[in-house]
Amino acid sequence: MRIERPNHIQPINPYRQQEMKQEEARAKGKGRDQLEISTEALELQKSQDTAAERAERIAELKEQVQNGTYHVDAKVIAEALLRKGL
Repeated sequence: MRIERPNHIQPINPYRQQEMKQEEARAKGKGRDQLEISTEALELQKSQDTAAERAERIAELKEQVQNGTYHVDAKVIAEALLRKGL
């Protein structure tokens, strides 16, 4: 007794299935590469820009301290502490 598959469907090689999907995607125009940047990556990029500005400011402050021209305004510091609730 011989048992045959219903509807005589032949199995497809899985690698061939992948090739067929790629060919269909190309035919539909979906074969183009695309780049998406996450919000986290954008924030990191912005923080790198501010890091350069921060380094410049730190260099200015170091120079003022070494020259003796750096003066702390106690009133400004006290107001900032009060705003933060410290």
